[in-house]
Amino acid sequence: ETAETVERSVFQDAVKAISGARRIYVLGVRSAAPLANFFGYYLNYMFENVQVITTSGTGEMFEKLVGIGPEDAVVAFSFPRYSTTVVKGAKYCSSAGAVVIGLTDSQLSPLAQVCDHVLLAKSDMISLVDSLTAPLSIVNALLVAIAARREKELEQKFSELESVWEKYNVYEKQGGL
Repeated sequence: ETAETVERSVFQDAVKAISGARRIYVLGVRSAAPLANFFGYYLNYMFENVQVITTSGTGEMFEKLVGIGPEDAVVAFSFPRYSTTVVKGAKYCSSAGAVVIGLTDSQLSPLAQVCDHVLLAKSDMISLVDSLTAPLSIVNALLVAIAARREKELEQKFSELESVWEKYNVYEKQGGL
């Protein structure tokens, strides 16, 4: 269902904006914070200047956004119950000229109203727990598309990382003790 609601042109515009940004800001609080952290974790492998903001405090969020401008991109996550903090942050970023990409559940959501590009993903409340399966699928697709655009740079970076991980025993080998 989510795959059918994501417009390919909007998706490609989002990938292009993120790939060409001077700085990338990722906003997500409360139940959307894990999406923001996951996205930011992998973006940090691809880019040097990624800022993940998951604080629920509006004042603290604005302190981290000061200096944002037209060369920057923002990816903001908000699902019902929509976070006032994220919507205010996205609105501020938009007013500063940054490209704002929203991942939300509806074109009518408060976040969608302040974004340049809106990627829609269904988010169901299953009793007390928000289902992030559909939004996470879009995050994964974005990461794969961005990585494909930066294939050469990432090939070299991951080659270096693999050497460092091996040398310093960062990861355990499967089946070995």
